[in-house]
Amino acid sequence: MLKFRDIILGKKEDSPSASQKKSDAKQGEDSLSPVAAEQVKILMELYQEVPCNPKTGDLEKRIKTIVKGLQGSSLLESIRETFSDEQVEAWKEQSQKEFDEMGKLNRARMQSLIEVADEGMRQVVYESIFIFDVNPSDQPNLDITYKKGVDPETGKPMMHRDRYHVFCENSMYGIDGIDRWLPEQSKRDGEGNWMAHLQEQFGELVNDFGKSEKPIVQTLSTIGSLGGIGHKPDSDVDAQVIFGTEPRYEHNWTDADFFIALAFKIISSAYDRYLLQFPEEKREQLKQKVTGQMIEDHGEGLSPEQQKIIDIIFPSTYTLLMRKTCRALISKMEPGKQMQFFWSQIPLILRKLPEGDLFRNALILFFPFLKNIPARKLQGSCFPNSVTSMDVNAALGRLIIFYRDRVLGQRVVMKLLEEPAKAAGVEPSKFPPAQQRQVLIEHLKKNPSRGKVVQQFLEHVSESYRWEIAQDADEWHTDVGQQVGLDQQMLEVIQSIPLKDQARKGFLKRMVDLVNARVEQEAIRNEALYEPGTSRKIYFAEEYELAKYPAQEAHYFVNILRKQRAGQHTPFLVSPEGSMAYSNMLNDLLLNPATLLCGLSPMPFSLPEEVKILSNIGIFPDWEVTQHREHEGDEEPDPRVAAENQETFKLRNLPNWGDYAPSREVFLTYVIPIFLRESEKISHRNLPKALLNTWWIEMLTCDEDTPELTSLTKLLIFPNERAFIKKEMTGPYVDIIKSMEEEFPQLVRDPWWIKFTEMLMRFEDPEVQTEMLFCFAQHIRASDVIDLDTTSGEPIYLDKNSSWRFKAVHRFYTKFYAEEGPRIDLMKFSQGRDDVAQVKETVLKKLFLDSMKNTERRLIQIGNQNTINRMSQYISQVTKNNEEKERVEKILTKPLDKLMDRMLIVDMSVVDKAETDAELNVIEKRQIAQIQDDRRKVGELSNSVTKHYGEKFQAELNKEVVEKIIFQSRVPLAGDPLENVIFKYHFEKNFNRRPFQVPLPISKSLCIPRNVILLEFEPKKEKWKFKAMISKKAGGSGGNQLEMFQSNLVEGVTRCVFSKYIGFDARAMTSFQKNAVSSRSVVASNPVTADDLQNLAGDIKSFCKPIRVSSTELLENIYYLYDVMIVCNVDRPLGCAAIVRTNFDEQFVFTFDLNKTPTIDKDPGLASTKNQPMHTFYQRFNSLPARKLYWEAFNKLNLPMSEDQPPKLKIWVNPGSFNLNVTPKYQRVYLNGVAENLWKPEHVWKEPADDAKFALIKDFDEIGKQAITEYQQNHE
Repeated sequence: MLKFRDIILGKKEDSPSASQKKSDAKQGEDSLSPVAAEQVKILMELYQEVPCNPKTGDLEKRIKTIVKGLQGSSLLESIRETFSDEQVEAWKEQSQKEFDEMGKLNRARMQSLIEVADEGMRQVVYESIFIFDVNPSDQPNLDITYKKGVDPETGKPMMHRDRYHVFCENSMYGIDGIDRWLPEQSKRDGEGNWMAHLQEQFGELVNDFGKSEKPIVQTLSTIGSLGGIGHKPDSDVDAQVIFGTEPRYEHNWTDADFFIALAFKIISSAYDRYLLQFPEEKREQLKQKVTGQMIEDHGEGLSPEQQKIIDIIFPSTYTLLMRKTCRALISKMEPGKQMQFFWSQIPLILRKLPEGDLFRNALILFFPFLKNIPARKLQGSCFPNSVTSMDVNAALGRLIIFYRDRVLGQRVVMKLLEEPAKAAGVEPSKFPPAQQRQVLIEHLKKNPSRGKVVQQFLEHVSESYRWEIAQDADEWHTDVGQQVGLDQQMLEVIQSIPLKDQARKGFLKRMVDLVNARVEQEAIRNEALYEPGTSRKIYFAEEYELAKYPAQEAHYFVNILRKQRAGQHTPFLVSPEGSMAYSNMLNDLLLNPATLLCGLSPMPFSLPEEVKILSNIGIFPDWEVTQHREHEGDEEPDPRVAAENQETFKLRNLPNWGDYAPSREVFLTYVIPIFLRESEKISHRNLPKALLNTWWIEMLTCDEDTPELTSLTKLLIFPNERAFIKKEMTGPYVDIIKSMEEEFPQLVRDPWWIKFTEMLMRFEDPEVQTEMLFCFAQHIRASDVIDLDTTSGEPIYLDKNSSWRFKAVHRFYTKFYAEEGPRIDLMKFSQGRDDVAQVKETVLKKLFLDSMKNTERRLIQIGNQNTINRMSQYISQVTKNNEEKERVEKILTKPLDKLMDRMLIVDMSVVDKAETDAELNVIEKRQIAQIQDDRRKVGELSNSVTKHYGEKFQAELNKEVVEKIIFQSRVPLAGDPLENVIFKYHFEKNFNRRPFQVPLPISKSLCIPRNVILLEFEPKKEKWKFKAMISKKAGGSGGNQLEMFQSNLVEGVTRCVFSKYIGFDARAMTSFQKNAVSSRSVVASNPVTADDLQNLAGDIKSFCKPIRVSSTELLENIYYLYDVMIVCNVDRPLGCAAIVRTNFDEQFVFTFDLNKTPTIDKDPGLASTKNQPMHTFYQRFNSLPARKLYWEAFNKLNLPMSEDQPPKLKIWVNPGSFNLNVTPKYQRVYLNGVAENLWKPEHVWKEPADDAKFALIKDFDEIGKQAITEYQQNHE
């Protein structure tokens, strides 16, 4: 087979094998191989996407002609030429080692996960694998049957069935390797066998398990701490469902495949450009039309908020539907304009693809209108660099053309030709080409920058000429340089340029881009088939597992592999858990090191990107990698069963997860967005985890200057690459780490442990190390191993049958907290001591700010150094002095340091908005002020620089260029600008607790139910001590009473509910105890029982259901009162407390006292004096002064209202305050019903007028009884 180079140079095949192929082709001219037939099919479909292509009867014949003419493999062979055998062998050796380690790593991690998981979690794992491997269309539903009530006639339990439509039509399913990573204990016969469990749960559906012919699910992987030292018994099961939608090519690509890729690229680019040509208003109209159609077709099951962003939820469906809409619009254009539009796009692609000349004839057949383009125009527009060879003379000619067109420009060239043309008696434009060339050569020889021009030309050749031509530039570049007058020094510079390597990289980049263009477009088509169905399946699968195993809280997150690889993760707008802040960092921090529950290992991360992408098309058809199973102890593998102990894969069939980590340049742009995103964890009980994440980012930013980032994934696969091991560090921490890893080898398979140990040894600040230990202790919940009954924080007794994870946490505590002082502090924090927690919160928040400031300072330094470097180059060009850098550095260093002390975090689109009449909100006004201040400072600095050089060196610097250099030298901020601004706003707003805000724990490790909450009155402060009763041993009696905090009753109970200190189910039921009080204080003597408080806690939990913060509302800063629960007569007689929540899931408690309202005369008409207190309370509660007191207190919160989303209201009245003639079961229904009849929801979001009247009620008893009747009708 001829190489691509030989074809270009006009050589012909004459080998016997080639002749035989020609003969075979003649015998069956119309017969096509299956691969060729598929190529014809794809091209026929693509042809239809070009409206101006004639739909004539010979269409199929023309497409077949294209395919038959491109059945060679010239491009494939040329790509193979770029890889040396030695290079490939080195990659194979490295990748085999890495791939084998990845297999061992994942098996060990899965073994650990199954070992430390409880039965419910194991069953969720098994069922998740099953659910995403099968999708039986004939049995779409899964049922859950449970007992619900008792039949009053028979007395037997009544069974209830919930049905979940899990197996949705057109959803992605099928896993290659359902049990690849499961440990033997899960497969072993007997108790715990996973197939036995699935058979019991799903019956005959299991018959299809593991038999998918075309599996699309690459893997299910856990995220978080499952299976590691941070695995908690109550951990959620968060799993990524990773789908591979990219085509897998079983054949080696022919030139026809590359042409298909080119057709995809041209057509998709044309439609993208067509859409961009419209003004924004028109594009928005088209978007509304397309999304409206999508809502009609796929909106079922989506919330109104989701329907607003349906184009983001189903992006591939949107892309194809928008393309279809654009095609319909183009079809309405005149045929000539249609052709002109597509013709205008083709050169844009082909000019950047010199290999496109191979497809000249195929392009004319595929785009018939190209026949109407003059050959000269077609050549110049599409194939300007198409040459078959390049000698010195040809290269010199190309250099002069480059100099004329790219360096000088037409105006300058015409000026140069004026004099010689005048002497020749012709117009400059008609001056003979040969003489033009000579004039330009002479001009180039005199140009002091001729060396740079030649360099630029050589770079142009390596980028824009075919690999076969560009790689030979070494043979002529010296001669060309001599002919334009380069001196020896410049010739040596030219000779040192690795032209062949640059040409190779340019060629591979073009081929990778071409392959990716096709792969992406085919993937989009695949995704569009499955997006809506898969979305529904994910939703119902999660609902099913949550209902079946509520304790495990299974959550599934969808990742499309090609998007995951590119860092295109779920944006915050789609999911509050998502963000554009992380990009590829999320891959390295969370996804790549995740535990695979099933499926395939990815390609080795260390392989170059081009190797992974090009392997899919058959560049390395025989490349295989093998994973070996480890043997227990020193057991030697039995060669007779070698096949059972290893698994071999073709590299091309493995999923491509991308690289270890992004480049440093890319990473730096995401640093600030990551900090801002992590700051949200501070107000969500996750400050220690936020610090562990941001310390890692700070370490990568401030402690490293190498182009390659420290990769957590790489350290996990090769743990001996950690700094303290490579640098042979010593010290007590090193000794502890090594001893723990020797005792618990599972630790080096845990990404959180790897991350912690790497940071601990690279941060030298003792305070940071101390608090890093504390934060990691919270992550692993070290409180599990602390005997909280002791005063010195002794560890609890370690059972020899405990899991390795529990033993490892125990060892961590005894080793790292060997000293009594830190141990006692950790114990007190773990007890929930409010005083200790407040001190720790202050310390950790300061460290978070310090970390952020350190990182910002480093980013500013990098930007300043970029400014100095670029400014030096610019000033050197102006002053003709190549030694300007030192002077510029001296002049600019201090002013640049003063220019910025914090990174500018703004959305520049607000500038455009400010130029219109649109009203700006508070956040936008603040941004405008920051932008204006920054521009003013930069303007002053640029004035200073230009003035200095103008006065001292007579150098005329362009002020606008100086400003542009300063702005463009800064480290840019990636992610979503709006996300960055909003997260910054909320970070600054919520960093410190606001008045009346309910204090919550800073660590989720404290959010565990207490056995008993004991209340003891503190007479001096008239507050209640909330104590946790901790038993000395399981099942024992007695125990220490550990004070958590002091507060009023309502605020305290509210705090306990939202801090999750109270358990409400059989697994962890919390009880209240209230000590007898001897004080005569009205607060202490108020009749509130422990049962009342237990009921109040339950009602707070049931009314204040979890809020899922709306991404749209957060990004648009739509902030409003969400709900209000008013609690009466609990803190004191006639005392009221309002529990208030916002839509951003913030909790506040404020009080108002009805004792401050005018007294109410007793009603002599009441039948009994026992009703008098209730009558008095409700009349005062219903009064205008009572409402005014509420609003006076509420207004201090400064919370806005939403007319579209009015707040919900619940009122809770303490039954102990009244002597009621009502069954105890209905007393709260009775009292609350009366109160909610008096105060309507609108009363808590609309302040009453000063003259508002509220009628006196004569008979509250009637209202209460009506409330009981309604309750019985609705709930019984």
